[in-house]
Amino acid sequence: MKKIIIISLIFNTLWIYQIMAQNAGNAVMFSRYYSGGTARSAGMSGAFGALGGDLSVLSANPAGLAVYRGSEFTFTPGFNFSSTNAASLRNPTTFNDKHSNVVINNIGYVYTKNMYNEKGLQTVSFGIAYNRLSDFNSNAYIKQSAAKTSLLDEFVMYANGYDDRTGKYGIPLSEDDLYSGISSFYEGLAYDTYAIDWGENRNAYYSDYDINDCNQPWYRSMTTRGGIGEYAFSLGLNFNHTLFWGATFGIQDVSYRESFYHEETPDFEYMKQFKFKQELQHNGVGLNFKTGIIYRPVQALRFGLSIHTPTHLWLKRYLLTEMETSWNRSPADDGTTHYSPLPVENDPYDNKYKISTPWRYNLSVASVIGQFGLIDVDIEMVNYSNNYILPKSDYDYDNDDISRILKTCMNVRTGAEFRLGPVFLRGGVAYYGNPYQKNQFNETIKETLKGTMNYSGGIGFRNRDFYMDAAYSFMKNPERINTLYMSYNEDEQAKLQTNTGKFILTFGFKF
Repeated sequence: MKKIIIISLIFNTLWIYQIMAQNAGNAVMFSRYYSGGTARSAGMSGAFGALGGDLSVLSANPAGLAVYRGSEFTFTPGFNFSSTNAASLRNPTTFNDKHSNVVINNIGYVYTKNMYNEKGLQTVSFGIAYNRLSDFNSNAYIKQSAAKTSLLDEFVMYANGYDDRTGKYGIPLSEDDLYSGISSFYEGLAYDTYAIDWGENRNAYYSDYDINDCNQPWYRSMTTRGGIGEYAFSLGLNFNHTLFWGATFGIQDVSYRESFYHEETPDFEYMKQFKFKQELQHNGVGLNFKTGIIYRPVQALRFGLSIHTPTHLWLKRYLLTEMETSWNRSPADDGTTHYSPLPVENDPYDNKYKISTPWRYNLSVASVIGQFGLIDVDIEMVNYSNNYILPKSDYDYDNDDISRILKTCMNVRTGAEFRLGPVFLRGGVAYYGNPYQKNQFNETIKETLKGTMNYSGGIGFRNRDFYMDAAYSFMKNPERINTLYMSYNEDEQAKLQTNTGKFILTFGFKF
């Protein structure tokens, strides 16, 4: 648990594997973006790199800002829906949980100044916008009626000196060790509530599960909340309506919170029940820069290119755990019933760290078919192994994990729009590649090697001064296997499958 802290259960647009190191998972989570922004862009699955004229491009290819001929304001609320199927590998009964929430997907303003030149610079555009890039909201739960392992197995293993890296046992923790560092959040709490204890005759820590067989009811609920948004400040220049250049200074707002509740009711002679809660948060800001061009050699054809610098994230990590144990018979063997009515809570832990995300390279091509419609294809390359955590001297092991675990992957987005008078119909498909190396996964778990698919459709109405667009986006994530906790012989693992949907409305006003 000290290595993975039972975390990173991302159940919607992102999937993190707990069999990996925690910080490699965090690096992917904070550097993976999906189609966000306006309903027009979302209806085409974010395929807008060579088109422009939409405020979502400020976070994709800022050259699209230069395509504007006038000024514009947009506001885009979004309605998110997620559904997660979860099942233990030991008991394949599937449990489904849902979650919904409302977000601001986009809000922005662009001002365009016409230069009235016969040749050369035609327009200068300034834009400011907020675009939602990722969402982390989901719920999931699992039940077992007769579990064969216990969360206390893991606490006992670590208390007895188990080392993640070597897979071997060292010297058992002293009482001082139990109440210091990361152990104080897990083994220390279990020891405080008598869920684990030191056995003089064993010369080791143990729990009631070491005396009795595991066959207890078991329940776990898990939630994730938060997302990544970007405030974009952009400049666009239009040269002869043929070459368009743009640049964006981006400020990202990162918020991620996950929590889980774990309950076991063994009803032994001594222990009756225990409950364990954890809350983990990552919050911070990031800075990046983007630049791009769109080249239109003829009216019907456009090429786009954009480059995104790494986003430098300043993050704060917060951890809080809580445990409560109740008893049928006092563990002190004094003949009394012992009950811990108040949960024991650890002092919150927080620390600051930095992540530098990879460079991103985007190529796109689009065709505008007169007044009938358009089509766009975007290809994005991201080398996730170029993530790193700062200061490097403090995270050598984690940065080695990132280089070993992650790889370069390709994201492909394609979308089309058809015009029927003032009405526009849109559709799109996007594929987001798997960022993990194949050799990091059990070869029998083929689903975890797949990418993420996004399907979308939309409709819009436009007139001279006002437009309204609507879109629905559906994201299908690959099935993944998450390790919930470690046990002596076989870890307790869960299989999860999450689908997410988003309904988006954009209201636009032209000036």
